[in-house]
Amino acid sequence: MWLIHLGFQKFAPQWELNDRDENMAAGGIASAAALTGIVLAFVLALSNQTIDNYQSEIRIESSQIRNLDKLLAASHGKKIEECRKPLLNYSKSIVQDEWPKLQQQIGSPITTAMLTKLDDCVLINSPKAESQSATSLEIIKLMGQITESREKRIANSNSSLSPLFWFVMHLGLLLTIILSALSFYTPGTIRVINCSIQVITLCMLMALTMVLDRPFSSESNGVTNQPILDTIAHLETEK
Repeated sequence: MWLIHLGFQKFAPQWELNDRDENMAAGGIASAAALTGIVLAFVLALSNQTIDNYQSEIRIESSQIRNLDKLLAASHGKKIEECRKPLLNYSKSIVQDEWPKLQQQIGSPITTAMLTKLDDCVLINSPKAESQSATSLEIIKLMGQITESREKRIANSNSSLSPLFWFVMHLGLLLTIILSALSFYTPGTIRVINCSIQVITLCMLMALTMVLDRPFSSESNGVTNQPILDTIAHLETEK
């Protein structure tokens, strides 16, 4: 703000604001800050809700992996039980190989290979006996759900606000700063503090919204892989 104010003083040194102009500038600052703040607060609430929804889907995915492991363990047949190891390897690959890739909005080819290996194992070794047809169908159904959950997780990692939205928000912030600089032609302690608080608050809201706009970029503020980690610990215990 001070840089813009100094620019005004350099190129328009004789420009003075009367009381009416000052009141209009103050009103413009308040209006711009209020409108921008309301929009950012609304988007921030939506971003938090989106993160909660994505976290819920991670819990569902981990639950599907656990249920598949239970079915494999309960199935009568040594070959189908051997698919539990590829399932554990796939679960570990989600955390070790794929989760860091989600920050780049892509999946991991290693995890894809692990999932393909698990899928082949299940299809080849599913119980063929008529008495276990229901179990076999349930196993195949769960495999489809696990594959779908992974695809949805990768798609969710690519979720973000439109560049047009950020352009409008940055433009609104710039206009607020310009209006604040204009009001500094007759600076006072209260005026400076008031304008600074409004601009700083908008910057903080914008920064927080930008962080939450990438739900897989930070586990401390976004979606966490803890449900998958808990499932891995459970699978290793049940081996």
